[in-house]
Amino acid sequence: MKTKEDLKLYFENGDKPTQEHFWAWLDSYWHKDEKISPDSIDSVEKVIPQIIDDTQLGHSLSISIPKNVKKIKQMAFQYMGMSYQIIETNFNEGLEEIGIGAFQGQNIKKIKTPSTLKSIGDSAFGGLGNSINGSDSLEEIILNNGLTVIGANAFYCPKATIIEDLFIPNSVRSVGQNAFAIPSLKTVSALRGLDLSNAGIPESATITFRFEN
Repeated sequence: MKTKEDLKLYFENGDKPTQEHFWAWLDSYWHKDEKISPDSIDSVEKVIPQIIDDTQLGHSLSISIPKNVKKIKQMAFQYMGMSYQIIETNFNEGLEEIGIGAFQGQNIKKIKTPSTLKSIGDSAFGGLGNSINGSDSLEEIILNNGLTVIGANAFYCPKATIIEDLFIPNSVRSVGQNAFAIPSLKTVSALRGLDLSNAGIPESATITFRFEN
């Protein structure tokens, strides 16, 4: 399939497009009468009804980040008070940066970062929790080796009650203020020398510092 830039070259002023050029243009797009299968789409967004006691109380979203995305921009998916929230996000391999406030205020349950991720911005996952019909919140964090920077309030989740264990990879060099202010945390494992003094980890949690292999 040709890119838009390739197709534009066929139709510049003075050009004489051939049959093949027109067909390449048509084959690069879907006709309104064609059915599009989910496997043909890089980014799929599914709307899932939230039903409690047979009563529908809004909707939640499951989203997948397209494979060609390297950066999720500032406040790209920030919760804005709609009747639905994002509860599941599938990150693509190739993603390198999650911007400031990218998913702030959503209700994502599990965060598993791709192996290519290098930076998580301030408040990227701050304030996760159910703002529509409950008190549920973040339940699991799996961080990739290769991640180097975790911004302030990145995982500030005062509503979290389930997540108890956190493993911070050896590659992490900087953790911002209140980055892991998660009241339910009980154990945290990190590389010796990483400064977690202002990370917001509850005093009751046990922090274990590892030696680098």
